Amino acid sequence: LSGKTNTLNKKGRREMKTRLCELLGIEYPIIQGGMGVGISLGNLAGHVAKCGGIGTISGVHPGYKEADFKENPFRANLRAIGNELEKAKEIANGGIIGFNFMTVMNHYEEYVKEAIGAGADFIVSGAGLPVNLAKYAAGTRAAILPIVSSARALKLIVKQWQRADRLPDAVVVEGPLA
Repeated sequence: LSGKTNTLNKKGRREMKTRLCELLGIEYPIIQGGMGVGISLGNLAGHVAKCGGIGTISGVHPGYKEADFKENPFRANLRAIGNELEKAKEIANGGIIGFNFMTVMNHYEEYVKEAIGAGADFIVSGAGLPVNLAKYAAGTRAAILPIVSSARALKLIVKQWQRADRLPDAVVVEGPLA
């Protein structure tokens, strides 16, 4: 996105305004990735958002620290989705926080719906084609962002999502064909 300018913000820090920043209401064009078990949780995501970027909580076993995780990882993860989002939102002080869920996960639908119901601002989803993500987010304000590796994959997703009367709010393109 063109039109970047470098200025000092109210806190005396250098900021980089781009169209993306203006569209999303963020200070910096930084979107932190949802990285694996125990890395991208509420603390990291909240601080990234507090500092002017966009924070992403990993959907891969966010409940691994819960006391009952070994006995019932599904319930521990569901509970942790809400807890980690709450922690991130408290730290972020109004910043943008969302989740990254892989479509190949067990309980994908339940986790996505839990995150959206808890108030996630967005869901990023890949590791397979997230053809049902629009259906799971129907009637909500959560932004939905598929991760694709090709134009063909994006066309398949868009065709499916149109049935739910929804289009991607943004697209993450990764891989050698990006």
